[in-house]
Amino acid sequence: MLIKNLKTILTEKLTHAFEPEVLSIIDESSKHADHNPEALKGETHFRVKIVSKKFQGVSKLERHRWVYKVLDDEFKNGIHALALTAQDSVE
Repeated sequence: MLIKNLKTILTEKLTHAFEPEVLSIIDESSKHADHNPEALKGETHFRVKIVSKKFQGVSKLERHRWVYKVLDDEFKNGIHALALTAQDSVE
């Protein structure tokens, strides 16, 4: 049985939900090991940039809510923090 890493799961879920023009996912867990020992294992802290036309006319707050809703299971099972940039066009 193939076990997917969390970055792959995030990529698949966000791609399916938002059909992004740009999707960048960086695991920054190692930068947080000083205050979160679990971060040494990785896959706890991510920086995500997503650009999708589906965000057009949607407030920044609502964009973030949408992304967090799509990733709800991952937050319940390992993600500690997500630095999120969600745009409707490439700037």
